[in-house]
Amino acid sequence: MRIRFKTTEYKEYFWRCATATTIPEFEAVMVELKNYDIEAYQWLLKIPPHHWARSHFSRRAISDMLLNNLCEVFNSKLVKGRDKPIISCLEFIREYLMKRVKGPWNDQHVVDMEKKECSCRKWELTGIPCKHAIASLNEIADNNEKVGELYTYVHKVYLLDTWKEMYSFKVEPIKGRAMWPKSDCPTTLVPPPHNKAIGRPKKKRRITVEERIEIQQRKRQANSQSQNDNETQSLSRKFLTVTCSKCKQKGHNARTCKTKDGN
Repeated sequence: MRIRFKTTEYKEYFWRCATATTIPEFEAVMVELKNYDIEAYQWLLKIPPHHWARSHFSRRAISDMLLNNLCEVFNSKLVKGRDKPIISCLEFIREYLMKRVKGPWNDQHVVDMEKKECSCRKWELTGIPCKHAIASLNEIADNNEKVGELYTYVHKVYLLDTWKEMYSFKVEPIKGRAMWPKSDCPTTLVPPPHNKAIGRPKKKRRITVEERIEIQQRKRQANSQSQNDNETQSLSRKFLTVTCSKCKQKGHNARTCKTKDGN
């Protein structure tokens, strides 16, 4: 895909198709991609959408993640806040989550508070109330109706009791390889062939696009700052008279001085 469709326009269309949470929204973006490039549209149709599009995800996973490197994604979002103190870092995370939940208000959906469902499907996919559900809760509170505890509107997978129950079981230790019983299976499992790559293996992790952009911006700022410092500190020699270090007279230097031994 990266070889055939390199420009940022393709990337934006693909991400819009992948992040659409409803089928009508997904189909509308696919039509825009078809009008932009029919070849890219046909290539994308060959991939089943339930593997990569949020609009076709089931409610079982309680997650709308499109990538499998969760730690890298989380780390990239904390680039600006991870070097702050713990309270400021948590506040940075809270503000980021609020901005992510809010999003643009260019749509209208129906919310079922009893079933904890919204027609935008974000509540079902993530298990966290979407912006439409939050607006409904504010409307209920404004009408002096009982809202209850806010954590009851979040799926139980995010509760602390669920995490405690998940890690309540201990991992049983196993014996060393010399103590393993021999298998009676007649088939011998051979490891796959290993092709050693050319060159020294890389030890540093691959930086994300956001980190690469931030590094470039820092370099530009450092270069501009150094240029400004050089302009302010460096002095021009224009209109300055040269003084000889031998005879201490002006108009020539020591190399072109005609006075013998500086006398």
